[in-house]
Amino acid sequence: MEATTALLELLGLICIALLTPGPNPLTCFAHSGLFGKKSNVPLIAGMAIGLFIIEMTVGFVIDSLDENTTALIALHWIGMLFLAAMAIGMFRFDPTSIEVEGTAGKLGLKTGIAMQFVNGKEWAFVILIMSQYITPLGGGITGILSIVSITLSICVLAMFVWTYFGEKASNLFSDPVKGPRVFKVCGVLLSLLWVAFLLRGAAV
Repeated sequence: MEATTALLELLGLICIALLTPGPNPLTCFAHSGLFGKKSNVPLIAGMAIGLFIIEMTVGFVIDSLDENTTALIALHWIGMLFLAAMAIGMFRFDPTSIEVEGTAGKLGLKTGIAMQFVNGKEWAFVILIMSQYITPLGGGITGILSIVSITLSICVLAMFVWTYFGEKASNLFSDPVKGPRVFKVCGVLLSLLWVAFLLRGAAV
């Protein structure tokens, strides 16, 4: 696979992933609605640090297993199972159950970092893109850093967008009719992402 093709595929997958509201965007819009947009700056900084740590760790692990086909296949399917679980969760999730009024206080840097390590969607996404695109984007540290720089910059920008439109997004998700529909659409998008990774894995 050429680097340009790999880059375009990666960007497409990132766009699909960001259209589905996982823990990070949901937290950003809720927190912004409670404490204002500026309060999300340290929270998003923590998210970025946590994502960087996870991506670098997973990247180095996968790169070190480059010759171990069995381990790479196992990691790929672990990521696929995580992603499938998230897709099913989107279909079953009731957004009207989200309650942000009871939040004890502002969330900051440490919370943003810690959230990433329990974010199933993020682990699935990182495992899958690292296992598929390290080699096409230069291999080794070059491929890892290419993926990290692309995903980190786009994801951080997306969190600020979710922050900016937090109030509108919150109202939409809390609507008893529109909210469930939005999450069903998100479930479809995650399912398409799962299929895309399935086809990508089969093509390798």
